[in-house]
Amino acid sequence: MIGYMQLLRDRIRRALGIIFFDKKTPLGLQGDISHILVIRWDAKIGDSFASSFFFRELKKLPNKFITVITSPALAPLYREAFGVDNVIEVTKRPSYKTLFDIALSIPHVDLAIHLTEGMKMKDLYFLYKLSPTNIASLDDNVARVNIKLSDTTKDMLFQEKYTYLLNMLGLMDVDTTYIIPDVARDKVISGCDNSIVINPFGSTRYKSMSQGKVTELLTVLGQCFPTRHFALLSSPATREDAQKMINCCGANNVALLEGVNTIEDAIYCIRAANVVISVDTAIVHIAAGLKKPLIAIYPLHGNEFNQWLPSPSPLTKVIFSHSPGINADMNNVESHAISDALSMLLSIEQ
Repeated sequence: MIGYMQLLRDRIRRALGIIFFDKKTPLGLQGDISHILVIRWDAKIGDSFASSFFFRELKKLPNKFITVITSPALAPLYREAFGVDNVIEVTKRPSYKTLFDIALSIPHVDLAIHLTEGMKMKDLYFLYKLSPTNIASLDDNVARVNIKLSDTTKDMLFQEKYTYLLNMLGLMDVDTTYIIPDVARDKVISGCDNSIVINPFGSTRYKSMSQGKVTELLTVLGQCFPTRHFALLSSPATREDAQKMINCCGANNVALLEGVNTIEDAIYCIRAANVVISVDTAIVHIAAGLKKPLIAIYPLHGNEFNQWLPSPSPLTKVIFSHSPGINADMNNVESHAISDALSMLLSIEQ
């Protein structure tokens, strides 16, 4: 009931936002494009890495100034690693006054990019106050959006949508290599060199494997590859669960990665690993960006196209977990299918 009421509330707010803040704009790219604003206040780390090349490649075009709006946690990534000209920090659920002030502080924007599939009232309000010449979005139902990408790019991966935008701006030879910062070891205690790193934890409990499933997987992999070392990746929030999984598994070549407290720590471990096995989360895109042999486990909702998959590569194996309901279910994947995929990747390594 609570979920239904929240959905109804959001729909009403969106409808009001369209009434008050939306207006029809001529379709297609209008005018010269110098100032580009990318809205990334969703604070999604994986999506940020998957689109990181966009900012490097934009600099190949003349007279491009890039502004990004993102969370305080991700601001250093955009500012220092991605080389964005102007990074504006905004906290989660900003007030209308904050959005008004931000819109007022930004010089005129020629192209605003907001790749969300469903704009909310605050999105509509902000773009109304910002009043850019062009808006590119996956929400084709907003009249103010004149670069409508939902239907045009419906069969493209998320990272390919950014390539599409670069092509539209005139850059045809696009290097899609992700930007992954080189980080120090910092407080990582465990040795991760030549290990097979396993990450069973997603952004929500639905996108994570259960304790029983992880215990089963660790047991199968530990027994099938007795000479290999497996390292379980966790965060401070999931560390206790990870330790229980290891304690319950029947293999002695599985250990917990200790001292991993930040995304930088995780990047260090992935860079040092031989192979990465992960559910659908930022770890997948970091491993893909580092060109690591990767087994990515994604939910499968019927025949629905998943735009969040990693780019195809001989080093990447995608395995699907059947998810018949609304939410993801990461437990309907065969452990031996993961074992077979790992055998293939290890044969490439050799």
